[in-house]
Amino acid sequence: MTTPKQASTPQGRDAPRTYSWPPIPPHEFEVISVTSATKGGLPAPHLIGWAAKVTAEAAVDDHDLIAAMLKKKNGVKMAIDHLKGSRFRDMSDKADRGTIVHAALEAHVAGKPMTKETVEEQLVERRVPQHLWKSAAAMIVGVMKYLDEAEPEIYWSEQTVYSRTHGYAGTPDLVAKVAVGGSRVPAIIDVKTSKAIYDEVGLQMVGYAKADFVGLDDGTEMPLVPTGDPIEYGIAIRPTASGSFEMVTFALGDPRLYELFLGCLTVATTKDAMKSARRPS
Repeated sequence: MTTPKQASTPQGRDAPRTYSWPPIPPHEFEVISVTSATKGGLPAPHLIGWAAKVTAEAAVDDHDLIAAMLKKKNGVKMAIDHLKGSRFRDMSDKADRGTIVHAALEAHVAGKPMTKETVEEQLVERRVPQHLWKSAAAMIVGVMKYLDEAEPEIYWSEQTVYSRTHGYAGTPDLVAKVAVGGSRVPAIIDVKTSKAIYDEVGLQMVGYAKADFVGLDDGTEMPLVPTGDPIEYGIAIRPTASGSFEMVTFALGDPRLYELFLGCLTVATTKDAMKSARRPS
């Protein structure tokens, strides 16, 4: 997604994203983001294989560069650091591509769809490698295809939701009424440009769905659904490089799912508190 307007910028690679409410000081509270809670409190074994693959690919693709590094003073360290950083470079490039896909979604919902020229300007501005341009354009097509087919009645787009009760916040792509199982019901809709739709997405969505209110930029608190109906479904959309999309629906009504999310929240906030408590001896 695009960087949420009400979110803080994480201070460091492993630092959590936080939100302060209301956005205009004085703040009543500062809380951790939904994504930081799930990433900080839930193991992600799929990332181990991905990191190994990206590092191995860098060793092959950049073998000439690495050979040149090894001839220099401190070259071994330089080569190791280059390979260690390969996964973060890959992640950053694809995150920038995802940001542009989400920006296209936001622009479409606002009635100002992005042109091909605008998309390419943003790709250049964010220095997204050209080998990712084609897939970025196809992913935007996939997102538009989903919107055309689903015709969601959108309540909120890229608007932050807060839980005063449990101390977290996050920004789903859409809160909307959409068809699920033959009925049109309120749902969280999130676009994922990752390699797959992972189970942790369900945890993120249940966090959004169980939030207490939508927080507007002027400090106004609004309900997630105008009618007050509960949100019991989450829909993850993963646009593909072929211009289509994959969709997974999560049933958010099972209380065990929210309990697991709250457990992740506890682990993540405890880990962050432990880091903050450390002082050099």
